Amino acid sequence: MNLQVRPGLSKLAFLPIVTTLMLITCSPPSYAGTPSFLCSKAKTWVEKTICGSDRLSGLDLELATVYARLLRVTSGDTEKNLTSGQRKWWSARGECSKQQDPVACLEDRYTARIAALKEHPNYTEARPGPVELAPENISVAGQGWAKSLSRYLKAIRVCMRKAPGEVKVVTAGWDDDEHDQAAGVRMRGPTNENWVCVAKRNGTEVISFREANNLETLPEEGPRFYPDPSTPPKGACGKPVQILDENDAPTGWLGPACNPKPAQNVKPQSLNPQGDPESAVR
Repeated sequence: MNLQVRPGLSKLAFLPIVTTLMLITCSPPSYAGTPSFLCSKAKTWVEKTICGSDRLSGLDLELATVYARLLRVTSGDTEKNLTSGQRKWWSARGECSKQQDPVACLEDRYTARIAALKEHPNYTEARPGPVELAPENISVAGQGWAKSLSRYLKAIRVCMRKAPGEVKVVTAGWDDDEHDQAAGVRMRGPTNENWVCVAKRNGTEVISFREANNLETLPEEGPRFYPDPSTPPKGACGKPVQILDENDAPTGWLGPACNPKPAQNVKPQSLNPQGDPESAVR
């Protein structure tokens, strides 16, 4: 899978994780049954309704793709108006829950929105030619194990399904030498659980899954992959960038490693002659 990145929501430029972007020509993608977000994390009525319908799931992913393509070629006030209008449209989807046929209502709204975006004068399905990745984006999205994110993505996904809780962030990935065609993955849970998973790189099998042992030697945690594509990660280190697959569909977010806070230089208190540190400051 070839992955691209788009910087945070203020400026949505579409760039690859690696240093160049290959020009790809392919037949139109199939959207059936695959929404733009993880159904395992669906919480709202809209999200659950979409996940319960192959038709709506396909429309949701198609809209995300069309919207992403349009954002790729807009800037300034045009981009601001586009993102503002899309947020309002997303927020208004819940109105369909009050209709006699909520699913049909959502289908009609998605179909109309997709058509409206495609009619935008800036819209194009053409892919950009080779573009060098800006240095600041390389430092965020292309360092360490994250350079090979596409190599480990299927293993990460099958490990996430094995996890006993929601995987908030993936902090390392590596080739596992003990098993053929396998990858190791370090993941963090909702309360900072530290999980280690080994799975086939093609995503067909989880070989092992366990809680990390503080005494064992593991690859260091590096750049962070936030696998929820639906929203920017909260409390992330640095400024994450959004990952897009070859169909411009959101895949997740990449951010820099979380460096430990440097120790503060605290001036030691002098003791009084009796050795009472508190009396020295009274």
